[in-house]
Amino acid sequence: MNLESLIRPAIQKINPKIAGVPKSDRSIRLDKGEFPYPPSPKVIAAIQQAASGINRYPEVLTNNLRQVLADYNQVSLDKIFAGNGSDDLIELVLKICLQPGDEVILPIPTFFVYGAATEMLGGKAVSVPRTTNFDLDIPAIVQAVTDRTKLIFIANPNNPTANASSRDTLIALLEQVNCLVVIDECYFEICQMTVADLVDRYPHLIILRSLSKGFGLAGLRIGYGITNPQLVDYIYRVAQIFSVNQLAIAAGIAAVQDQKYAQEKLTEIKAERAKLTQELTTLGFQVYPSATNFLFISSQPLDRTAADIVSKLASQEIYVADFGNKPGLDAYHLRIATGTPIENERFLDALR
Repeated sequence: MNLESLIRPAIQKINPKIAGVPKSDRSIRLDKGEFPYPPSPKVIAAIQQAASGINRYPEVLTNNLRQVLADYNQVSLDKIFAGNGSDDLIELVLKICLQPGDEVILPIPTFFVYGAATEMLGGKAVSVPRTTNFDLDIPAIVQAVTDRTKLIFIANPNNPTANASSRDTLIALLEQVNCLVVIDECYFEICQMTVADLVDRYPHLIILRSLSKGFGLAGLRIGYGITNPQLVDYIYRVAQIFSVNQLAIAAGIAAVQDQKYAQEKLTEIKAERAKLTQELTTLGFQVYPSATNFLFISSQPLDRTAADIVSKLASQEIYVADFGNKPGLDAYHLRIATGTPIENERFLDALR
């Protein structure tokens, strides 16, 4: 039997996933942009308490978690949707609007999952280069819109370049297009920039958020979004019946309610980010302004490729992200998450 004849062509074109390098307890993991500290002790307690009930299915619409998120964002519950991490939400948004051959605009460089999910679902990813400073090129984006364009993804702040677009810039885009516009604000807790208050004014606006970057729940996969109730209804129609697991629901509620812990750790992360910026600049790297918990840097001033640096650090069990020659970038770009003070010092020692 020719199994490939049964598989959709769009799926066959996707590169296979490769298992990551096994990491030991000694590894310094600065490659994924994670919250470097354990979650709040209240989160651990909530998971322990919820564990005895995992023989039961979770809530269908996760209303308890959604209500906490609605209160946190000062919106009504019917404007909130939640899912299994932001990656899940990206696919759900695409599922409600994308038909084979439809177009999705991506200002590159940007988060790779947008394009991968688009192609998996049979859409066409249309790349629009950012400016030399990695700002959004609004005229170019607007010009790229066609009658097949269904959606525009904007990561704000952007991943991997760490810069944020202004509120006025995003409004200018919303005013000029009739397709869905997804603003991914997964670093909101760090930068405190948002246009979530505009979902009533612009019915085609969808905000995505995460509990990974600001609350330390990356391993539980909790993402949520804010948009108008009509779109929330459609998104839940295509979501899995149980879109968030029982332990994640309990952890998410506890994490969001313990703002004191989150803010203390985020203050530490920002202080460490400033130290890393200074040290990397002193070493001769070009360090771009960051509104996130990571730094985007160029090693071109040192005439050392990103691949070379990443490889040598990995040999010492220190992992950073190689963005050399990724779409819209040259061979010299790296992304480095802010770790704990001990992790950052080990990284800098190895880099020196």
